Amino acid sequence: MSTPALYRGRFAPSPTGPLHFGSLVTAACSYLDAKYHQGKWLVRIEDLDTPRTIKGAADEILSMLEAYGLQWDENIIYQSQRTAAYEETFHRLYETGAVYPCACSSKEIADSALHRGNEFVYPGTCRNGVRTSARDGLGGFAPILICPVMPSRVGMAILKMKME
Repeated sequence: MSTPALYRGRFAPSPTGPLHFGSLVTAACSYLDAKYHQGKWLVRIEDLDTPRTIKGAADEILSMLEAYGLQWDENIIYQSQRTAAYEETFHRLYETGAVYPCACSSKEIADSALHRGNEFVYPGTCRNGVRTSARDGLGGFAPILICPVMPSRVGMAILKMKME
């Protein structure tokens, strides 16, 4: 008989200002749920939106969590410090053919998306290669939507990638 996986609860605030009441309630619920399941509670700072990130806000949020007795069980993860890990994973997925680049605009994707109930599914427009016009006038760089080979919902991460 295998041992069940350790439960891991998470709270991932964006450091765009002080912790507001709704986020504090979310943190407390996540904390209590992790403890109820005899698991660990983790904090991940979502500091990737640099124009909105406020200096010192992450420290203020962490201090507020501590003031309310919410103590995380592992080192805090700062998303901005994980770029190398994300790039490595992306390259591994790309090299194995699990993802492909797409140069469609968000509007083009929304207009051509397949509808499945309440979900929009990317139709795979660029599955067989990126349109040449996507490279025009962009100095070799274009916004690229990284699409999984299997159909998925619209709204995946937009990455800037050198077009080769």
